[in-house]
Amino acid sequence: MPFCCDRSARRSPALHPLLLLTLLVVGLLVPATSARADLEADVQRALRTIDLRKAKASISVRNADTNASIIAIDAERPLLPASNMKLFTTGAFLHAFGKDFAFRTRMMRAHDDLVILGDGDPAFGDPDLLAEMTYTDEKGVERKGLDVETLLSMWVKALKDDQITAIDELVVDGRIFDSVAFHPNWPKDQYKEDYCAEVWGFNFHHNLLHVWPRPRSGGSADVSRIAPEAPWIIRENNTRSRTGSQDRHTFWINRPPSQNAITFNGNVKVAAVDPIPVTLHDNPGFFAKLFAERLRAAGITVRSFRAATPEDPSYLEGNAVGPEVRTPIVTVLYRCNTDSDNLYAECLLKRLGRAASKAPGSWANGTAALRHAIAERIANPALSAPFAPDDGSGLSRENRVTASLVTAWLNSFHRDSELGQAFKDSLAVGGQSGTVKKRFKDIERTGCVVQCKTGYIRGVSCLSGFVTAPDGRCMSFSVLCNELVEGDAVSKARALQEKIVTAIAEDLISSGGKRDPLGGG
Repeated sequence: MPFCCDRSARRSPALHPLLLLTLLVVGLLVPATSARADLEADVQRALRTIDLRKAKASISVRNADTNASIIAIDAERPLLPASNMKLFTTGAFLHAFGKDFAFRTRMMRAHDDLVILGDGDPAFGDPDLLAEMTYTDEKGVERKGLDVETLLSMWVKALKDDQITAIDELVVDGRIFDSVAFHPNWPKDQYKEDYCAEVWGFNFHHNLLHVWPRPRSGGSADVSRIAPEAPWIIRENNTRSRTGSQDRHTFWINRPPSQNAITFNGNVKVAAVDPIPVTLHDNPGFFAKLFAERLRAAGITVRSFRAATPEDPSYLEGNAVGPEVRTPIVTVLYRCNTDSDNLYAECLLKRLGRAASKAPGSWANGTAALRHAIAERIANPALSAPFAPDDGSGLSRENRVTASLVTAWLNSFHRDSELGQAFKDSLAVGGQSGTVKKRFKDIERTGCVVQCKTGYIRGVSCLSGFVTAPDGRCMSFSVLCNELVEGDAVSKARALQEKIVTAIAEDLISSGGKRDPLGGG
């Protein structure tokens, strides 16, 4: 049986009846037209008070039900979206594949060879999700939670149960994507960082190596604990292990761009509780050796192993063996938007390109498919014309979007009875989850719910999403801030975003259920 990782959908908290009564009374007493005027005045006042000075800000607020524009301040100006780009990537994937799609990672027998067939799943072996993964054990009992070694041992056991004692060649096939794993417009000096993990058609363990350093008396630190365990990786230990009151913890990891030769550096003063990550190069090749070693340790002969090449035949017609690993799309969407995971976004984009072009997924055919999805959902060529995607996560500084397009895109899902809930459930909830867990707690007093996506790269801070009133009325918003070059500019941009979102929530409450000429709900 397949086993899968899933996340339960979140629902907005129910409003207390007494608070609902109060809000309804307020809605009856305050004219909606006045409330809308107050909202625009509040936004303009926030802009003047916070004064971003040299920065550029683009703001759009819309009625989510009617798509009517309520506030538009430089809303047609193309700006860098940072991780707000993920809103387009996840939405386009839902549009193309639907909410019931699941990634599938399989083992296939091809004569005397064994093929690991990748589907572009970013979640396969992701250590942050393994604890939530459900699977059926050998006794038919459904269980939850496993680690990397358990996952690998399940596949090894499946082969042994199938009486497989020797494999001529182990092939890891990730050809559903191209072999350009690091985007040319990503920061080249940050390739070791977990947010710059390489993107492959076969991914494992988030394409990272995890290390738990700990101090050790008399010389270098202990860096023996790593996951996944891969003793053949070249490792050089240049650390120190000084724990005096004047010593600092300065541990860091290095590797060359094109090989897995890991160097441990700095001083280890305290033992790591959470793992220290470093990206791995050529994950299909890495996993081929990793799994071959696990098979050999279990007594199965593996004569050779490698990643698939373009010249290899298609292995889709092979015989499946062992459990198929499935990851529901809702899990990937949640990790992508709520946790703002770049690898997940890029896998979605390349998988989108694969489906549209039938060629290996790439950033070129992925962004082309993304533009096509926007043209299909946004029936306004002038609105979508400035959209210029370069990657799926927003890490590239060549992406351009407008705040007006963002809110129109959001609204297309708000009004979509089939896909809208899956899209909204993927967003972080203000004061509760993800990248906004510590933000917007003051809005709880209004009873409104903020579902949104943050975005940050150097000099850029963005926030877009929905504010929903207890009675279901909803506004979409997008606040894009660029050229944040002054020392306090990013914190000012965040303050502006929070003031605007708070003003929207207060407006929804004060306007009650009234309609007004500006198109507000």
